[in-house]
Amino acid sequence: MSTFSGLTAQDPTWKTKEQSEEAVYVKEKERAQLEALRKDLMTEEKHTEKVEQNTANQEKNLERDFEGGFGGQEDLEDRYATTSGEH
Repeated sequence: MSTFSGLTAQDPTWKTKEQSEEAVYVKEKERAQLEALRKDLMTEEKHTEKVEQNTANQEKNLERDFEGGFGGQEDLEDRYATTSGEH
C-alpha cells in the first residue's frame, strides 16, 4: 500500500479544482432546468391567452345573438302560471 493514499483528497489545490468543476456542472443543470421551466411557462401563457381570447369572442357573439327579451330570462319556466296564463 502506498504511503500517499488519501493525500490527494486533502490537497487544497485538487480539492478546490474538484469543487469548482462540480459547481460548474450544477450551474449548467440549473440553467437547463430554468430554461425548460421558462419555455413551459411561455407555452402555457400563450395557451391561456388563446383561451381568454376565445372566451371573449364567444361572449361577444352571445351578446349579439339576443334580440331583445327580458335580460336572458326568456327560457325560465313560470311555475306559478295557471292554466289560463294568469298569475
